[in-house]
Amino acid sequence: MTKKMEKKYIPLANYFEVALQQEITLSFSELENIMGQALPNAAYLNRSWWKKTKPPLSHYLSWTNAGYYVIDVKLGTSVSFSRTQMKTTSNISKDDENPSAYIIRAIEASDARSFIHLQEEIFQQTDFMYNMENELDLTVQQLRKDLSNWKQLKNRTILLCILNGNFAGYAVIHGYKHSKTKHVASVRLAVKKEHQRQGIGSELMKAVEQWSKQRDISRLEASVMEHNECALQLFKKLDFQQEGIRQNAIKLNDTFINEYSLSKIL
Repeated sequence: MTKKMEKKYIPLANYFEVALQQEITLSFSELENIMGQALPNAAYLNRSWWKKTKPPLSHYLSWTNAGYYVIDVKLGTSVSFSRTQMKTTSNISKDDENPSAYIIRAIEASDARSFIHLQEEIFQQTDFMYNMENELDLTVQQLRKDLSNWKQLKNRTILLCILNGNFAGYAVIHGYKHSKTKHVASVRLAVKKEHQRQGIGSELMKAVEQWSKQRDISRLEASVMEHNECALQLFKKLDFQQEGIRQNAIKLNDTFINEYSLSKIL
């Protein structure tokens, strides 16, 4: 990636780098989801901001480096991009008729509200989560405070998967505080139902491992309900080992369910 590009636009550049579509239209909110922060006022007020291809500002490199150019701007609404050549890449969904590019990045404070909404959506879709829907008490303010504290600890984060500008899933990495266990982190993974079986869970876990290794985390732990076959298959495919069974650890709809403890040494 060129050194001249402003740092805030690197996630957007990563998105266009893996995109396959000949033409892409993204809303302003989708663009900001990909970036993890707000577009500048000039992007909302001036079409010329999108059309420019010369310094001093270099935001345009995030799409021109990947061969895209802007063909239409609806200020405050959406931007359309087009490319002259097709290419192949790995970070796409498996729907060949409508290829969809995604990126994975660490959560930013500006993502707090969207992340909470993503959690609420997933809670409505599955009973594999550990809280009930009415037990979610996380606020935007509290999450932002937690994220600030996590940056100081340096061993906790949330990785977000953003598919065509929309939040599709996440992985929570929760490193331990004490000096003797700072090399250990627990992982919670969730993908929206409509985006499952597209490789997103695997890519999130690969990103988890990469992020962890960069922070000297060498042991990952996960807990999975015994009837969550999809998650169990994924973790086993990624070489997680089952270490034990917690008998009757979960009570769901008046039924007791066992929980598997899994781990992987990096």
